[in-house]
Amino acid sequence: MKPADGSVPTTPRELLRHYWRVADARAWHFVLPVALILLAGVFEAASFSLLVPLTEAVSENSFDFLAESRWFGWIADLVPGSVDSGAGRDAYLVVLTVGLIIVWRVVKLVLEYLRKLFVVSRNERYRVAVTNETFSRVLSFGRQYFDGQSLGRVDAEVGWSSAVVGLLVAAEEVLRYAVGLLVKASIMIAISVPLSVAFIVSLPFVSIFMKTINRSVTRVSREGVEIERRMRGRILDLLGSVPLVKAYSQEEAASETYAEVLREAESVAVRRDRIVSLRYPVEEVFILLVMLVVQAVVIYRSPGAFRPGDLAPFGAFLLLLQQALPDYKYLTLFSLKVSEEMPRLEALTGLYSNEGKFIVPSGPDVFEGLNGAIQVEGLTFGYQPDVPVLHDVSATFPAGSVTAVVGRSGAGKTTLVDLIARFYEVESGTIRFDGVDIRSFSLDSLHGRMAIVSQDVWLLNRTIRDNLTFGLDRPAGDDELYEALGDVLLEDFVRSMSSGLDTEVGDRGVRLSGGQRQRLALARALLRDPEILILDEATSALDSVVELNVARAIQQRAAGRTLIMIAHRLSTIRDADQILVLDEGRLVESGGWDELLERGGEFAALHAAQYGSESVGSGG
Repeated sequence: MKPADGSVPTTPRELLRHYWRVADARAWHFVLPVALILLAGVFEAASFSLLVPLTEAVSENSFDFLAESRWFGWIADLVPGSVDSGAGRDAYLVVLTVGLIIVWRVVKLVLEYLRKLFVVSRNERYRVAVTNETFSRVLSFGRQYFDGQSLGRVDAEVGWSSAVVGLLVAAEEVLRYAVGLLVKASIMIAISVPLSVAFIVSLPFVSIFMKTINRSVTRVSREGVEIERRMRGRILDLLGSVPLVKAYSQEEAASETYAEVLREAESVAVRRDRIVSLRYPVEEVFILLVMLVVQAVVIYRSPGAFRPGDLAPFGAFLLLLQQALPDYKYLTLFSLKVSEEMPRLEALTGLYSNEGKFIVPSGPDVFEGLNGAIQVEGLTFGYQPDVPVLHDVSATFPAGSVTAVVGRSGAGKTTLVDLIARFYEVESGTIRFDGVDIRSFSLDSLHGRMAIVSQDVWLLNRTIRDNLTFGLDRPAGDDELYEALGDVLLEDFVRSMSSGLDTEVGDRGVRLSGGQRQRLALARALLRDPEILILDEATSALDSVVELNVARAIQQRAAGRTLIMIAHRLSTIRDADQILVLDEGRLVESGGWDELLERGGEFAALHAAQYGSESVGSGG
């Protein structure tokens, strides 16, 4: 899906703006947590500020200085008159000051908790909206896109969309830690100006080191993006081919294949962590050494005036510095977060370009039904440039009739019916429904009056009921569902199951046989009562007797409907109104059963292959 204004996000910044619109982000969604961060910062500042009088009291061994203190004189006013002066008063002030530090710290933590509750709710709402938008965008791509893409790659890219929420969280955390760092820095300045200046002066040198780290992390993260795509693709490919792996006892080889990609991912992760892990000890050791040198210089320059109590400010400063360093580390970690996520956002912007997506546009008109015929004229199509699968095919499919399409494997039969179903965009030639170009109709209205069942059956990992009613725009009772199952000779089997219609079929229907899967797909199509029914070798997994019975039931159920059948066994199309014969992408013959046999052409050759001395099927 494109942004509402029709523009296409081509940069990570434009993509972020698009996603914020999709998530219906409001200004107060950001202002509220920021306000709570600032308010929490005020209480944190108040809490840490009391370290200054505590430090001074330790250094002077008394709270007498409060009487002349401009900023902390109010603390002395809180002492009750009943408290004696001297040691008793100082003890009371210690308890009072520490108590205020704890109370204000608790208030700060409560505010942080409230902010966290709001942020989690907001972020999850954003994550759902953004991920759904990305998934909907991917679903709008044409089938030709998915034909050429690894599902793991698509799955990885959809998952990356949540990275934008991660960046928002990181940005707010940066503000939170920046406020915390500012608070601690202010108190550090109040405790010792020389040490604070030394700390500030050391930061640019640390930043130079950080830029080198960030460049390395970005380079490694780009490698990781591609490896993540391959890793997801490899695992989905192997899990989707478990029957093949088991059949050839290739569990060890499959595991090793996946392990190869895991080892590549391991190498990238180790290199990244090696780089990132180096920065924190280097930063901290460098800053602490600077602090130690500065304090040593201060002591050295005034050795006669030095008292052990003078180390109290240095100890308090180091305590605050240890609190401030994690804040500073997170600030620099945000730049690493951006370096890691940017390659993913850059990859996501590619999803919003129509190039290579083979999107089949929906037309403006509503398809009301077929009255005359489907007319195919001069149709040429290929999945790859300059490699046509169909060559100048022209044919007519009369409404209300049964048209069979036959031919050898690779003749283009499935491609022809997929184009009629508008799964792909027509490149050259036209397809008309009652004289109206198929591109004029909306996809919803066209597919709403059409059903297609292919030899590759797609079932959801849900119940039989869910699979039968998938895409049905009306409620269906049990009796109607069983009737549809009866048409494909599956009713008795389902009724014999302990859960009946609520029986789980497993991933892609793995708990059913191939024939049962095909019949379930047929029942789903018949339940829609379509005006146009396309069967692409939809009974190829059935034995001959069941296939004939099912074929007759389908033709009875579809009487008066337009039925297009790709036949695996010619016996199922004996009563077709017309038969189209394709060979190497060209329509070479058309006519009735007897007429085509009399001609002795391609259809007769197919007939002889199946009914001669050696039975040979011709799949499509």
